[in-house]
Amino acid sequence: MPVRKNYIKVPIAILLGMAAAALFFSGCAQTVVQKNGRLQVIGNQLCNERGEAVQLKGMILMDVAWFGDYANPACFAWLRDDWGCTVIRAALYTQDSFGQPRALTQKKDMLKAVDAAVAAGLYVIIDWHNLADGNPMKYKSEALTFFREMAELYKDTPNVLYEICSEPNGDDVTWSGVVKPYAQEVITAIREIDPKNVILVGTPTWSQRVDIAADDPLSFDNIMYTCHFYAGSHFSALRDKVEYALGKDAAVFISEWGTTDHTGNGILYPEETFEWIDFMDEHKISWTNWCITSRKESSAVIKHTALSEGSWADGDLTESGLLVRSLIRGQDSAIVLFADGFETENFTSGGWYNENTGLDRDDAFHGYTAALLNPGGSLAKEFSTAGFMNVRVQLAYKTQNLAGDDTVKVEWYDGDNWQPVKNLGSSQSWTKHTIPLPEQASDNYSFQFRISAGFEGGDENAALDDIALIMDRIE
Repeated sequence: MPVRKNYIKVPIAILLGMAAAALFFSGCAQTVVQKNGRLQVIGNQLCNERGEAVQLKGMILMDVAWFGDYANPACFAWLRDDWGCTVIRAALYTQDSFGQPRALTQKKDMLKAVDAAVAAGLYVIIDWHNLADGNPMKYKSEALTFFREMAELYKDTPNVLYEICSEPNGDDVTWSGVVKPYAQEVITAIREIDPKNVILVGTPTWSQRVDIAADDPLSFDNIMYTCHFYAGSHFSALRDKVEYALGKDAAVFISEWGTTDHTGNGILYPEETFEWIDFMDEHKISWTNWCITSRKESSAVIKHTALSEGSWADGDLTESGLLVRSLIRGQDSAIVLFADGFETENFTSGGWYNENTGLDRDDAFHGYTAALLNPGGSLAKEFSTAGFMNVRVQLAYKTQNLAGDDTVKVEWYDGDNWQPVKNLGSSQSWTKHTIPLPEQASDNYSFQFRISAGFEGGDENAALDDIALIMDRIE
């Protein structure tokens, strides 16, 4: 017996409106996965489902168990929309600090991260993060169990890539004797369930010997070899190894890199970072940066003030975070390389040298806290501008009880003396200024700037907020 359908008469105006809305939404931006579909490897290049070369750029979640608060769809959507990220690498450490296996007990945290990335429409790398346990064979049976389960769950999910060993290391951890046999077993286990999703394979010496892997490649489809670098420790010699591997038709994915040296701490190396970025862009090599964490290390991209759901202000980002965000966005100009809104409620996190300076928690330009210059007070900051030009300082300020020739002084250090740049006068309400610095402040390893009180005694003070250094890359 046929089913009778109930038809509702809809006015033509509503139908036209519905059609217009459908046309509007059909023109909305697609996610990177909707646009490119399931990825594949053709020759030495990562490609989309149509065979077109793609370059993914994104961030690493330091550890899905320790920093799982950031593994949520809102945070990943923020990274997608504000930063321009197209991929998240979700790291799951295979061993705890006591040398005990931990990955299988923490796999729920990996599932949370992967599902959040999928919900945000991003590609996501399931990273079996061996490090202290340099030999991937140590937890091979756990890896087989883990990746079989991941493959069962995500075999039909085009967002997913598998990274089966992050950083094989140790004198006895060779490619042909250890890493390749391990990879053959784990890849076979994955391919019995998931025949298509791309698999990333670490290489010896903390994933730096892609050249050796290229000379003795794995015989599977959709395989890429990983290379890791830190801008302050790895230079042209490692790029030569990558270029050699590409020349042997091996596909390379830079699944981890940092703006610092290999310790993840110390100063940033912007010039060396740009050399690597230019190299990766030239060869259309995909990459993920170390890392999303609020730990106090130079390679971390966020401060502890950063909300787990995203919506981060410039002051919530570290110097590395500001630089990497600009690189993902593809910015060469108006790059914010330092920002501090004093929401951390200390001067140490901003690297300030401060004298007679406090915090104002009652009146801020943005947020909850501002810096307060008392008579004779100053805030000074060292910052390498090497590789950059057109340096300018941005700040918001207001004053109280300034009179006559009292000012707030902006200066820079030329290597011998503090040189005046601008004197800011009395301002009873918050005002924002962008102050260009002299040409000599550009491309300067020894650059310093200072904001100081040009007043002494009495009840005078000046509040400062949202201080930033902005500059353009030297081409």
